[in-house]
Amino acid sequence: MPLNFNENIIEKTLNKKIRLSVILIVFAFFFLFLRLWYLQILKGSKYIELSTNNRIRVTKTPAPRGIIYSKNRDILVKSTPSFDLNLILQDVSDLEKTLTEVSGLLKFDINDLKKKVEKRKGHPPFEPITLRKELTWNEMSLVLSKKTDLQGLTIDVVPKRLYCLGCFAPHVFGFLGEVNQKEIQEQNGLDYSPGDLVGKYGLEKWGEKYLRGQKGGLQTEVDVLGNKKKILAEIEPVPGKNIFVSIDPETQKTAENLLKDKTGAVVALNPQNGDVLVLASSPAFDSNLFARGIKYNEWEKLIENPFHPLLNKAIQCQQPPGSVFKIVTAIAALEEKAVDKKQKFFCPGFFKLGNRRFNCWKRGGHGWMNLKQALVQSCDCFFYNLALHLDVDKIAYYAKLFGFGEATGIDLEGEKRGLVPTKKWKKKKYGTPWQKGETFNMSIGQGFLLTTPIQIATFFSGIATGVTIPKPRIVLRIEGNNYKKIFPPAVLKKISISGETLSFIQEALVLVVNSEKGTGRKARLNSVTVAGKTGTAQVISKKVDFEDKDVPLRFKDHAWFVSFAPAEQPAIVVAVFIENGGSGGSVAAPVAREIIKKYLSKN
Repeated sequence: MPLNFNENIIEKTLNKKIRLSVILIVFAFFFLFLRLWYLQILKGSKYIELSTNNRIRVTKTPAPRGIIYSKNRDILVKSTPSFDLNLILQDVSDLEKTLTEVSGLLKFDINDLKKKVEKRKGHPPFEPITLRKELTWNEMSLVLSKKTDLQGLTIDVVPKRLYCLGCFAPHVFGFLGEVNQKEIQEQNGLDYSPGDLVGKYGLEKWGEKYLRGQKGGLQTEVDVLGNKKKILAEIEPVPGKNIFVSIDPETQKTAENLLKDKTGAVVALNPQNGDVLVLASSPAFDSNLFARGIKYNEWEKLIENPFHPLLNKAIQCQQPPGSVFKIVTAIAALEEKAVDKKQKFFCPGFFKLGNRRFNCWKRGGHGWMNLKQALVQSCDCFFYNLALHLDVDKIAYYAKLFGFGEATGIDLEGEKRGLVPTKKWKKKKYGTPWQKGETFNMSIGQGFLLTTPIQIATFFSGIATGVTIPKPRIVLRIEGNNYKKIFPPAVLKKISISGETLSFIQEALVLVVNSEKGTGRKARLNSVTVAGKTGTAQVISKKVDFEDKDVPLRFKDHAWFVSFAPAEQPAIVVAVFIENGGSGGSVAAPVAREIIKKYLSKN
């Protein structure tokens, strides 16, 4: 009996333990099932992606940026390979060790390397972090020699923009800069990623959608260290399209050399079709500084320069045109019958209007002058007399006929409109009526009147041909990838003055350069007839002696000269503006002469 009792107790205890074990096993399998369901069903896609990324890596391949050519197919801007040292965190087991080894091997500041890694915190671990751009050949060789010991490091080929003639036309071609968040968000049909370089200025910005091209892709199998084992798939990048421009390289370079150590601009156009042959602004900058991102100290130098090298003075500098504008006043007087061509006025060197005295540039005066003589010798007093017979709004009307006060529409951003003042404008701006003395100032290109070198050049193109004022054209055509787009010549305005007036003005402009008393004598050439007009725009009302070395530069007059040649069949118009240069005839005219000589000698 006792024995049977003990056996029952043991059996019951054993059964109880078995049941408990079964329950525990069931629960264990249940939780295992739940975990598998969570991992495979709920999170399956995530872990498949992680697994694939450990084995397969997809990288984008940058597209070669389009080339910028001259119309004669000279390469002006192209891309050349540069080499970047990149780090892929996913392939690094000991980040501190890797950075220390890189720092010791290449003599890089380890704190700088750590900052670059920290800056990319939160980005996917398979995205490359650029530790150093543009490795030297020596640095690249050192990395490749230690490649097996340096986990996660890669050397990638990146296109670098090369502006072939250094400082050549930087305000035309512009530069690249790193894409910002706004540009990434907007995209505009372009595949932007952080770190990409995009057009920020000049034609690089204007032509971004053409020059950029389409990125390719590379799918590779890698090992645990990130080393490529084999290429699984590849999509070739599509190169950007090429842009052909009207700039004449040799003449452009001549203009830039002539502007060295000066502040100002030169614009040269083909008056027949508006082709921009020269567009130079000084001081300039080297676009190559921006090729892979400009250094902070270089950027600081540019923005702190008091002469503003980043300002394109050819299209953005608004200044009074001085005596160049006398052409417009003369046209207004002739067309409105305010003066006869033979009518003379006496110039004693000044003109009195009430209590005010308006001086002529020639202190002793010019004596008796008719209109043609007044244009040739640039007599201010003659034009003060014209102002007595002309309403300011009439002068403004003819100024606008020739494009003053309006943008020309050149293929560059940031062009300024200039200003043609009227009675209504002054009343709205200052709340005061227009004064007759202000008409005197405007008649000689002073006062509120503002213009730009590109406007002066287009205006003179109309005077040169006598038919139309062409729209300035830099881009001639775009080609590439079975695509072609031509930019034909366009007209801004038709010349709507009488042929008699036009011929009279053209004859006077020839004499400005080729007569003994002409103010533009220093633009004269023996081989070709040059026509032109000088301009000297006052900065302050008091006349200063330009030869006096004690006179601050900022107080000296601005020098203008605008010309066309050959006078009989114009092939080139040149507008020269020298800020605080002094006399237009002495300073600006010789610059125009050399540019005309250079261009005509090779065309």
